[in-house]
Parts: sequence; C-alpha cells; structure tokens
Amino acid sequence: MKKVLSIVAIAAVMLFAGKANAQISLHAGYQSYTMSANGYSASDDGFYLGGSYDLPAGSFYVTPGLYFAYVEDIMDLRVPILFNYRTKVDQIGLGAFVGPTITFGLAGDGYDSNYGMDRFDLGISFGGQVSYEKYSLELGYTIGLLERISGTDVKTNHFFVGLGYAL
Repeated sequence: MKKVLSIVAIAAVMLFAGKANAQISLHAGYQSYTMSANGYSASDDGFYLGGSYDLPAGSFYVTPGLYFAYVEDIMDLRVPILFNYRTKVDQIGLGAFVGPTITFGLAGDGYDSNYGMDRFDLGISFGGQVSYEKYSLELGYTIGLLERISGTDVKTNHFFVGLGYAL
C-alpha cells in the first residue's frame, strides 16, 4: 500500500509542479469496460471525464492525469502516467502514448461482498491522438494486469475514445 500511495503522491506533484509551458487539458468520452477470464468476457458501456497535465520535453511529454470513470454501477478513479510523442503535420498534431494506469474502485455492485472485486488494478494504457488548435480526439486501450477477484483469472480492460480541450 505504501508503494501505491507513493505513486499517487508523485502523480499529484507532477500535476501541480512543472515548467511554465506545461499544459492542462480536460477530457471526456466513451469507454467500453470488459471483464474477462478463461476465454469468457462480458462488456458494458460507460463514460469517463477528467483532466491531465502535459510536461513537455521537446516532442516528448509526460502526462499524468486524473479521471472519473463510470460503467454499469461501477465507479472508478484512474490515474494514468502516460509517455507521449507528438509531432505536427501542417496544423494537425499527431501523437502516440503509452504508460501505466492505476485504478481505484470507488463504488458499485462489483465491489460489494457478492462479487468481491478488488478495488485496485494496475494496467498498461496505449493509444493515439489527433489534435487541432486546442482540441484533440483520443483513442486508446488499457490492459488490466492484476486479478480483480482473488483466486480467479478475472481481469479488466478498457477501450476509450474521447475529446480533449487544452486550457
């Protein structure tokens, strides 16, 4: 638990400290949440919203974020720390990202004693984005790495597509 709190603390510091040309962005979009085990999977649709903070280093960026996600009675808080590469073609920005995402279960039927789903998950997120001026379209996927129900092979994955606006 100390490691988890340390990672969250580092992400929080990165959100509020940085270079003068760092950028805050707001994001919202659609997500598909899939639980899978032993060749069986079930999916539900939902949404996410939150924000991120770009820390630039040339064409590369470190982008910690904080997102609220909701799918069919499951509410999560997600903290991605993404590593981005971005370039511009004329006025269109193109980018790719990859990095760890920490998920904390906030509430929902999946977390009650009937299902017993763990409230903590660690995943790898990857995807891409297209941007124009202050607007962006993002598409990505998060692969859950940990068992969500003890003693089973149940893992969760998230497909997401959304819009971003740089403040």
